[in-house]
Amino acid sequence: MKTNRRDALNLARYLRAGELTLIAVLDENRESLRDLIRGRTAALKDLLSIRHQIAKLLLRYGHRYRDGRAWTQRFWSWLGKVRLDGEHARFVLDEMVGAHAERIERVARYTEAIEAAANKPEYAGYVAALSVLRGIDTVSAMTILAELGDLRRFESAPQLMAAIGLVPAEHSTGDKTVRLPITKAGNAHVRRIAVEAAWHYQRRATSGRTVTRRRKGQPRELLDIARRCDQRLNRKFQRMTSRGKRSTVAAVAVARELMGFIWAVGQLIHL
Repeated sequence: MKTNRRDALNLARYLRAGELTLIAVLDENRESLRDLIRGRTAALKDLLSIRHQIAKLLLRYGHRYRDGRAWTQRFWSWLGKVRLDGEHARFVLDEMVGAHAERIERVARYTEAIEAAANKPEYAGYVAALSVLRGIDTVSAMTILAELGDLRRFESAPQLMAAIGLVPAEHSTGDKTVRLPITKAGNAHVRRIAVEAAWHYQRRATSGRTVTRRRKGQPRELLDIARRCDQRLNRKFQRMTSRGKRSTVAAVAVARELMGFIWAVGQLIHL
């Protein structure tokens, strides 16, 4: 049985008990921004797909690039000299290469649109503040903005970590406690951004040109958070890998703590 009167009474009881969860309802501008961010993610997946198709086609004909990283200028020069047996193989490869070029341009157009949006007055301060953290660039900051919005709605850093599924699951009963892999609940887009950014802390922090430019002119409170983040996360990455943990596991653990620093930055900025 379902009635409006009974639903309203249940909502009132949940509110009195403090069991209602705060959510953020996006306006039209923010929702369109989220569509823009997710459109770029879809374009990147399409780009990865065509690269897999090209690589697998070459493998079927016995060709493998061994002179460095693929998709570089040297790779394309090598690809132009490859000879494929079969009447139609070269045509198929040329079509795939053309599709690859189109998808590269598509991703570039999305990136350009996101960077243009990041320069708007209502978003510029938010993006600049988050960009003081190593591994968080304009696209990453805009993804966090579009998906999570005002970070002050999270009461604590662990709440934010749980909201994007970076906390370990647990299956416990009685005196037995079993820790499981991360829950992967919540927002997968922000979780991916956090894990990708975590790999920047694998090496010792240095004052590179890009990071120095991002941090120039920022308030002392943000710079203090960024420096603590550099030191703590690099130590954690090195400590975990030195104990035999896989680097992928260390990256996820670092990503969880990185979200704590992102939450701390979020308490200092306003939308």
